[in-house]
Amino acid sequence: MDTLPVELLRLIFSHCDPESVRNLRRVTRILADVGYEYLLSSGFTAVGWRNDIERLHSIALHERLRGSITSICIFLGELSDYDALSTSWFQHFVITPDQRNEVMGSARQEFNRIERARKMVGPLHLRADDLREACSALPNLKDFEIAFTQCPLDNGVLREVFDYPSCRKLDRPQTYSNLNAIIFALHGIPLSSFKVDRLPLEVFRLPAYRTHWYTHAQSFSSLETLNLTLDPSGLQGPGSAFRAVNGLGRILQLATQLRKLKLAFHPYSSENSKFALSFRELFYDFTFKQLTDLTLEGVSCEEDDLKDFLARHGPTLLRLRLGGRGLAKPFEVSLGGIHLYEGTFKSLFTGLRMKLPKLERLHLEGIFECEHHDLPSHEAYNFYPLTNEDWEEVPRPKWVRSSRKTINCLPFEKYVLFGGPYPGNALSQDSY
Repeated sequence: MDTLPVELLRLIFSHCDPESVRNLRRVTRILADVGYEYLLSSGFTAVGWRNDIERLHSIALHERLRGSITSICIFLGELSDYDALSTSWFQHFVITPDQRNEVMGSARQEFNRIERARKMVGPLHLRADDLREACSALPNLKDFEIAFTQCPLDNGVLREVFDYPSCRKLDRPQTYSNLNAIIFALHGIPLSSFKVDRLPLEVFRLPAYRTHWYTHAQSFSSLETLNLTLDPSGLQGPGSAFRAVNGLGRILQLATQLRKLKLAFHPYSSENSKFALSFRELFYDFTFKQLTDLTLEGVSCEEDDLKDFLARHGPTLLRLRLGGRGLAKPFEVSLGGIHLYEGTFKSLFTGLRMKLPKLERLHLEGIFECEHHDLPSHEAYNFYPLTNEDWEEVPRPKWVRSSRKTINCLPFEKYVLFGGPYPGNALSQDSY
């Protein structure tokens, strides 16, 4: 194999799993040299109960390995001990007591092991300098994700309970510090994508944190994809919400090169509710000049406000997703729809037909409802998903049943894209 071109050897290594890479490198010195860059996966995952930041720092300072890392995912999620135990017990209620004790005992041991290790390692923000030095030394780092809801554990019981929003614990002050440390570490790095799946919205209300984010999030100017799921449950009162939305808008407007944007609102304090959002307060008249993909979820807004925001992106917008799963439990219908406290969906969708000339796809998911239940114009729908966020078709969810009056969005997509009679009159329900 030493006589093969280096390009062909790299192609061979690119199709090997980690164990095969290590074995192949032992064959000859040339294979050992070529295979060096394939020792590490391009994606690095750090969890709070291992010394992963120290390992990342070592990789970043290694002359030959540092180029391997193109993406980083930092998992900061935690389980609530009591809620996880209660949920797990009900999940395994139907099995025999001996089996249940064995399954839950194994999960309890794993949970205790992780918590002991987490205390030994300490919170992420205590290693902010190491994280910044590591990120600055990775020449090919393009994608960064902060995960609170995607469980990286191997234990099946712990993975199952993590799917229940009530089982997830969030230490808000520590989360603020950890997020500030990460934004500090990313200062000046030209990222392509950035994602957070549970970002406390009140971070942007507090002056010191707002300033910190605005100062160090200048790297957002290179972003092509921004995916933010915001938790507004820490806000108290309209004034607090206004300041937080204003601060969030300042950060979003740094991302002038965005092609894909997702804004979702998951209020953990009231899982069925929507967050009252004014797009005028969030963006004023700002427009993402290259935006092709937009997802909005868990929002309560005015029809005209939403329509005006979407219309500003009509020259470039190709794909639009309204709604999503929200904070639904695995057996529940999707909750992350759209609520109109003024206007109707008929008027909204009719207006979008003319204002989004380049639109190719429209997807609706969750509970869609407008106010004024006593008026003939009232509309309410419960949409189940047809595709995932990558627009790949998904199987029909098991929770879809005729008794739940769930429908798919195809008639509405056809109406917005091609016209014809409005489908809502026949499909609308009284309420959800």
